[in-house]
Amino acid sequence: MAEEPSKRLRPAEVEMILRRAAELNARRWSYDADGTASVSPEVLVQVAAAAGIPEQDVRRAMWDLASEKTAEPHTLAWKIYGPARLRAVREVERPPQRTREHLESLLRLEEGLKLRRKTESSSLWDSGDLLGAVRRTLDFSGHRALLKTQSVELRVEGLDADRCDANLTADMSNQRGEYLSLGGIIGVALAVLFVLAGAQNPLFFLGVIPALAAPGLGFKFAYRKACADIRRSLEDLLDTAEEGPPQEDEEPPDRGDRPPGQIRGLSPIPRFTPQHQREGD
Repeated sequence: MAEEPSKRLRPAEVEMILRRAAELNARRWSYDADGTASVSPEVLVQVAAAAGIPEQDVRRAMWDLASEKTAEPHTLAWKIYGPARLRAVREVERPPQRTREHLESLLRLEEGLKLRRKTESSSLWDSGDLLGAVRRTLDFSGHRALLKTQSVELRVEGLDADRCDANLTADMSNQRGEYLSLGGIIGVALAVLFVLAGAQNPLFFLGVIPALAAPGLGFKFAYRKACADIRRSLEDLLDTAEEGPPQEDEEPPDRGDRPPGQIRGLSPIPRFTPQHQREGD
């Protein structure tokens, strides 16, 4: 029996449902490194095909994910705080050139970023000079989260005349390094206090390790929140790009035969007459 048309889902709805389901599943099943649940690429292709997603799109998405993982070395900061490069990719049903110009305008006007380098297919943006760094430090509103990144790379690749892939990559290595340094400095300072107190009472030595770890955990939570804000800003930019640039202002109405400076429908201003002249009349 065929399904009713009202019960069928559009591709955008399928994307949102699968993304939400994957997030819920990832929260529920948090295994350790030895028991992590895994899915083979072939099974993933079959599942996506059942949802109406072509195999070439799935293969390309897996390649994008693999390239994103290998783009950043696994340093100590990566192991403690996680990746510093956040990426958002979206297929936009609009011409590539107009999409690129629209996104560049948003990065400049809405996010306050400065253009540093531009090529035929990409552009690199950052917060700018010292003034931009001060604005980044004093900005607590969260409206311009991308000012806190080290750089934002925009890449638009044309698929055809009316479709393109918009790719935004934010580099958070500066904030990750700051949080790592601050967590280490504060942790060492607190641990020294426990060591000094332990000279009088050995029980205080038990607080050395928690004092070292607590600031790092706190800054790790702050870094994850900052990453969530950055990722949300990137997705909002792509959402705006999908809507397209605002329509141009309409042409001014026809002036007719009016000379320049004349306003239609304006009555002449009555001539000023002194009061004593009006009384004499």
